[in-house]
Amino acid sequence: MKVKITPFKSSGEIVAPPSKSYAHRYIIAAFLSGKPCVILNAGKSADVNATIFALKSLGGIIERKDDAVYFKGKNEIDRATVDCAESGSTLRFLMPVAAALGIRSQFTGSERLLSRPIEDIARAIEGHGAKITGHRVEGKLKSGVYRLNAGVSSQFVSGLLFALSVLCGESEIVLEGDGVSKGYVDITVSVLKEFGVKVDKTDAGYRIIGGYDNPPSSVTVEGDWSGSAFPLCVGALCGSATVKNLKYPTLQPDGAIVDILRAFGAEVIVGENFVTAKRGTLVSVKEINCENFPDIAQVISSVAAFCNGETTLTGVNRLKIKESDRIRAITDTLFSSGITAKYDGERIIVFGGKPKGGEFSGGGDHRTVMSAAVIAAAAEGVSNICGAEHIAKSYPDFFNDLKILGGKVDVGI
Repeated sequence: MKVKITPFKSSGEIVAPPSKSYAHRYIIAAFLSGKPCVILNAGKSADVNATIFALKSLGGIIERKDDAVYFKGKNEIDRATVDCAESGSTLRFLMPVAAALGIRSQFTGSERLLSRPIEDIARAIEGHGAKITGHRVEGKLKSGVYRLNAGVSSQFVSGLLFALSVLCGESEIVLEGDGVSKGYVDITVSVLKEFGVKVDKTDAGYRIIGGYDNPPSSVTVEGDWSGSAFPLCVGALCGSATVKNLKYPTLQPDGAIVDILRAFGAEVIVGENFVTAKRGTLVSVKEINCENFPDIAQVISSVAAFCNGETTLTGVNRLKIKESDRIRAITDTLFSSGITAKYDGERIIVFGGKPKGGEFSGGGDHRTVMSAAVIAAAAEGVSNICGAEHIAKSYPDFFNDLKILGGKVDVGI
C-alpha cells in the first residue's frame, strides 16, 4: 500500500497510542500470575496481538473487547507451537517462559524474526534443566544463578526475569557486558513488582523470588512514547502538535525525545498528561547517543535532516538487527529526500539541509514508514511512501492521527 503526503502546517491534538512495552508486559504478567486480570488501553497493534495469540498457544484463556484484554485463566498443557509473527518481544520474552513452565514448544514467526539473534538466552538457560535448540524449547527450568550477556538486547533480560518469576525459590541474574536499553528492563521490573513479585536490582544484575503475591485485577497501559515521538517530531518541523495521555517523567526510554527536540531548537511543553512540540529555530546537534532508545533513532535522523550542519548519532550498531537493517534504512530514506548521511561503522552522521519530497520505500519496517512520513510532512514537494501498511505493527492509527494534525495524507493510492 502507498501513501501520498503533501507538506502541511500542523496543529491540534491527538491521543497517544498505547505503550507496546507496557501492554506486552502486563499481559504476560497476568498470564504468569494465573489470576483474572483486565488490561485496559492495550491497543490493537500487531505486536501486542502476537503476544496474545502466543499466550493462547501456551494455554492462556484470553479475550479481547475493543482496546481491553481480558485474561481469564489458563489451561495446563505440555507442548505447543507458538507463532510470534514479527514480534521480537514476543519471541524473546516467551521462549524462556515456555522453558520455565516446562512446555515443550516450537516457536515460529516471520523469516526476518527468526533470523534475529537468540543465542545469548539459549546459553543463559543451559544447564538449568531446559535447553533451546534453534527455536525449540525443551525441559523445565529450575531456580538458580543465571549468567546472561546483556550487550545484545534488553529483551533477553526481561524474558529471563519473567521466566524466573514463576519458579520456586530464589534466583539471581548475573549480567555480563554493558547492558543496552536498560530502561526497558526497568519497565519489566516495575510491572513484576506491580503484580506482587519480589525482584530487586543487585550490583551484578537482579535477584528474584518466584511467586505472584496479590496481583491486581485491573491495570491500565500508559501512552506510548515510542509511537508519540513521530507526531511530536511533526510538530517540531511543521508547526505544532499536542499528544495527550503521555506520562512524564516516564520509565519508557523514548521519553528522551523531549530533551532531544529541545536540543534541536524546538519548543517542548510538558503539561499534566500531555506534551506539545512546536517549531523553533532548528539547529544541528553535535552528538546524540541512541543506545538506550534505539526505536526513535530513525525519527531523530528525520529531524536532523532539516538542521543545517552535522548531527551525529552514536550507539546505533544494534539497529542492524531490528525488523530491518535500520542503519541502511536511515541512509536510504535520507538519500531519497536529497540529504546525505553516512555510517562509518560506529556512528551515523547526518548532513542536514533542505529535504525534498520524493519516492520512499518503507522496507517492510513500520518505523521506516513513519520516519519517511515525518520527512514528507515538512519537505519541499509531494512524497509517496510504499509499504505504508506496516504501521499496523505498532501504530495502526498513525496516518489518521496525521490527518487530525492537519496532514494532507492520501492512503492507498
